[in-house]
Amino acid sequence: MVKNSLPAIPHLPTDKAAMTLLTDLGDRKAYCKTFRTGDRMPPHHANSDVFVLVLDGQIDITMADETLRFQPGEWVVFPALLTHALDCVADARVLIFR
Repeated sequence: MVKNSLPAIPHLPTDKAAMTLLTDLGDRKAYCKTFRTGDRMPPHHANSDVFVLVLDGQIDITMADETLRFQPGEWVVFPALLTHALDCVADARVLIFR
């Protein structure tokens, strides 16, 4: 077994509509992204799995023709190449690991 650790995480951004790289592990990166109420991410996909954890606020996520509302502490994994979209219901911050 190998013990791994991440570098210290900087202060998470609170400004609206910002995306901050928290750590770069080469083939994987972690980001903190903020959204304003009404912001949208149109349908898109990633070439690898993406983990999203809601830190603050509320977002609606559509995946495979199903829309669910996510609140702080709730998370989702988007499988590689699966189309998904996001609508911000209330100012939000999310942690994205891809």
